[in-house]
Amino acid sequence: MKYLELTAKIKQNIFTLLDVIKTFPGEKEATVKVQLHRFAKKGQTVQIKRGLYCFNSSTVDELELAGVLYQPSYVSMETALNYYGLIPDIPLAVSSVTLTTTKHLKNSFGNFDYYKTKPSLFFGFTPIETPNNGVINMADKEKALLDYLYLRKMKGLADSRLNTKILDLKKYKKYALSYPRRIQKIKIP
Repeated sequence: MKYLELTAKIKQNIFTLLDVIKTFPGEKEATVKVQLHRFAKKGQTVQIKRGLYCFNSSTVDELELAGVLYQPSYVSMETALNYYGLIPDIPLAVSSVTLTTTKHLKNSFGNFDYYKTKPSLFFGFTPIETPNNGVINMADKEKALLDYLYLRKMKGLADSRLNTKILDLKKYKKYALSYPRRIQKIKIP
């Protein structure tokens, strides 16, 4: 496998070792690892973590990266609320919801917080394509708010600066039925 073959066949900026192995089935895994290591040494690729690479680190979308760093997960809570314009504050970390362990990751691309939820609450997100041919699993506005209330153990929205006018209240109420009663009781201003 040569570098030009790799760039011709892998179209997304962020890719995994497994992506390369699937793309080049005739290559041995050990050979692919050596080649990727050499490409990284020459500065042709960047190793983000073991088994995860990108072609151009300056164009890495941190929301896309959040979904690749820790799987399965989707971007939610403060990050999604800011993305949709429900809150004016820019979060210091990308907040995501996962089925695995709650975890904080920090690397040269930013801070990434993952919050474990029950399988019955792992829904309500949509894949969004990025300009780099990647995908961001983004919570719907209503789901991001519910995740925020639930995972942050909020009791209400009295002091919040939420722009709730852009919420679909029918969708919010439908999603809320999956959450505990304490979340269903919270009134949306």
